[in-house]
Amino acid sequence: MPWKEIDPMTEKERFVHLARSGRFTITQLCEEFSISRKTGHKYLMRFEQEGRDGLLERSRRPKCSTTATDEAIEALILTLRRKHPTWGPKKIHVLLWRDYGIKNPPHLNTIGLILRRHGLVKKRKRKAGKYEVCRDHLTEPTRPNEVWTVDFKGWFTLGNGHRCDPLTVCDRFSRYVIACKAQPNQQYNRTFYSFKKIMRHYGLPEIIRVDNGTPFAASFSPGRLSQLSVWWVMQGIQVEFIRPSSPQENGSHERMHKDLKAEAIKPAAPTFRAQQKRFDRWRQQYNQVRPHEALDMLCPADIYRSSSRRLGEQDKLSYPADYIVKRVAESGHISYKGTTFYVGQSYYQALVALYENEQGVTELHFANLHLGNLEYHPNESWNGKPTIISPNEVPRQPAPSK
Repeated sequence: MPWKEIDPMTEKERFVHLARSGRFTITQLCEEFSISRKTGHKYLMRFEQEGRDGLLERSRRPKCSTTATDEAIEALILTLRRKHPTWGPKKIHVLLWRDYGIKNPPHLNTIGLILRRHGLVKKRKRKAGKYEVCRDHLTEPTRPNEVWTVDFKGWFTLGNGHRCDPLTVCDRFSRYVIACKAQPNQQYNRTFYSFKKIMRHYGLPEIIRVDNGTPFAASFSPGRLSQLSVWWVMQGIQVEFIRPSSPQENGSHERMHKDLKAEAIKPAAPTFRAQQKRFDRWRQQYNQVRPHEALDMLCPADIYRSSSRRLGEQDKLSYPADYIVKRVAESGHISYKGTTFYVGQSYYQALVALYENEQGVTELHFANLHLGNLEYHPNESWNGKPTIISPNEVPRQPAPSK
C-alpha cells in the first residue's frame, strides 16, 4: 500500500474546515498543525475575504527595495547592450561611469541579471577540452610596435556576389587594430601595396607574427619566407611563424576576428566600398570606445603610439667582408663554384651571402638569417642535383627550376 501524500494546500483547507466547524478552538488546531496562532488567523481571514484562492502561496518579494536599480539606468544598460550586442557586463559597467558620469554604477552581477531578465543574454555551453598554448618560441611584447600580428579573416561573399578577404593587422601589446582592409583575394600584389600604405602611416614594427599560409609563408622556401616576408626582412623586420595548425598561439588576433565577424560582417555589405566603411566604423569603436579587459579596461588607443621606424630608412643589406654576396636570379637560382643552387623565387633580386665555415661547410645567409647549407648529393635518387640543406630540417629534394 503506497504512502498517502499530503500537500500544503490540502492541509490549509483541512485547517479552515475544522476551525469553521466550531468543534475546536484556534489554539488547539494550531498546536495540532504545528503553526502559530498568527498564521492560523491569517489564513482564516484570507479565506473569508477571497475563498479558496486566499489559501494559495503568495510571493514574499518586498513591495519596494531601496537598492533597486533606477529605471533610467536600467534603460541605459539595455540601450548599450542593443548597440553593442557582443559586450558583456564588464564593458557596460565601464561605459556607465566613463562616458555617462554615473559615479556608482550597478554591480556586474546586477547588470548581468538585467540583461538576462530582458532576454539579451544567451546561455553558452563551453566546448569540452583543454587547449594548452606553448609560446616559448614567440616574443612576448613589452611595448607598442614590438610585435604586430597579421592574418586574413576567413573570406565571405558580399551582397553583389564578390568574394571579400579582410586583411587584419593588430599591435600585440596594445591590442590596437592597425588595419582592416577589404580585399578581393589574398594574392601578393594587393597585400604588398596594402602593407606599404599601412607602414607609411604607422611606421615599422620590430617583429611581424603570421601563420604558415599564403602570402605570408612559403613551405618549400628556405626559412619558409615568401616574397612578402622577404620584403619585410629587407625592411629590418623579423618574421615569426606560429606552429602549423596552432591558431591558439595567435589567440588574441583570433578573438578579435570573432568580434569583427559578429559586429561588422553579419550581414555582409552589398559592395566593397560599403563593407570598407563598416570596417572603418568598427575599427574606430574597437580602438577608441571598447574597454579591453587585458588592458585593465583601458582602450587600445589609450596605449598605442605610431612607430618611430619609418618605411625606406633601412639601408641596403650589407654583409661582412669575408662573405660572398650573390643576387638571386629571376628563376630563383644562384651560381657558386660552377654549380647552380635553387634558393627560391621568393628571393628574386634579393642579396644573399655565402660563407665557408671552419668545418668547410658553405652556409647560405639572408640578412641575419641562416637559411641553410649548400650541399651536393651525387646519387641516383636525387639525380645528382645540388641542394640547400636547412640547419633544422631533414634534407629534401629542392623545387624544380622553371
